Amino acid sequence: MIRVGRIRGKIIVILGLVILAGTLLFVWHGMMIMVVLSGSMTPLMLPGDVIIVRPTEPDNVRVGDVIVFQHPGQDDRTVITHRVTGIDTDTGQYSTRGDANDAPDPFSVSGEDIIGKPAFLIPFIGFASEMKRQVILLMVILPSLALAILETRTIMRETQTPRRSSRESPVPKGQVFAIHHARLILLFAATLAVFLLLALPSITGIQTCSPSIQDQHLTIEGRGLVPELYMVCTDEAGGIPAYGVVQPGETVSVPNAGTGPDRTVARAPYLLPAFWFVGLAGLNPYLPVLSLAILPGALLTLVLHPLWTKRKFVKSRRKRRLVERVLEN
Repeated sequence: MIRVGRIRGKIIVILGLVILAGTLLFVWHGMMIMVVLSGSMTPLMLPGDVIIVRPTEPDNVRVGDVIVFQHPGQDDRTVITHRVTGIDTDTGQYSTRGDANDAPDPFSVSGEDIIGKPAFLIPFIGFASEMKRQVILLMVILPSLALAILETRTIMRETQTPRRSSRESPVPKGQVFAIHHARLILLFAATLAVFLLLALPSITGIQTCSPSIQDQHLTIEGRGLVPELYMVCTDEAGGIPAYGVVQPGETVSVPNAGTGPDRTVARAPYLLPAFWFVGLAGLNPYLPVLSLAILPGALLTLVLHPLWTKRKFVKSRRKRRLVERVLEN
């Protein structure tokens, strides 16, 4: 049995520390919050998505990187997020293009115009586009930190206060909950099976091929019941990634000519933001689909905790003392 109050307090403290660490990291590295307003980077970034931009030096920009820069030819200095398609080493100018655009940008970007690179993307919060940093600080971060500090003081006070005898201070009524391990295992297995079956077509569709001059294109066929994200991964660092969305039963053709290392096609159901998918696939081609097959089931199991836990109120003084000893040990 586990005491409800202590578990809630620890969870609040952990969340508060995570928020504090994220805030300090955000401020320390001078990161900025920006909102995607156009569809020029679809499907990597959708209108209304919020991106966290990390400042970067022009020397760290490579071909294939997505950068945030100020429009060099406008007085209002419009901010644009596009991908670098070329670098002129003589002039230090960068050629850019939106992933959803058919033509490159009709201008060149200098190192002074570069603001940074997108470090993280938060989907589905486009309604907060008018929120300022001060509003986020006052409405979210500060109350969370205050609540975490209060819970920390409460926990420390309980641990530092010596226990009194049961006669002087009877053990108060406590609320605990017991875990039904059989229900927990069964529920987790059921949720895991659902998402695993959903991701199974993508897992079996991951393929590795060797580029050749004869085979000019790589064919990718949509599987399963939902659209899929795909990305051609190689061992080479840099370069413009070949990625996109394929519908069920649809076939797309990706250039595969030339010589070089083997190429693995990473796939996953289009349930993850494409920005997350591309980042995970860059680490390992199997990471996006495995994350989608396991993590949602685990989170859903935690959300459905009333199905595998049972709350108990200890009323008997003798039982309360026994529960206190068990919990303390």
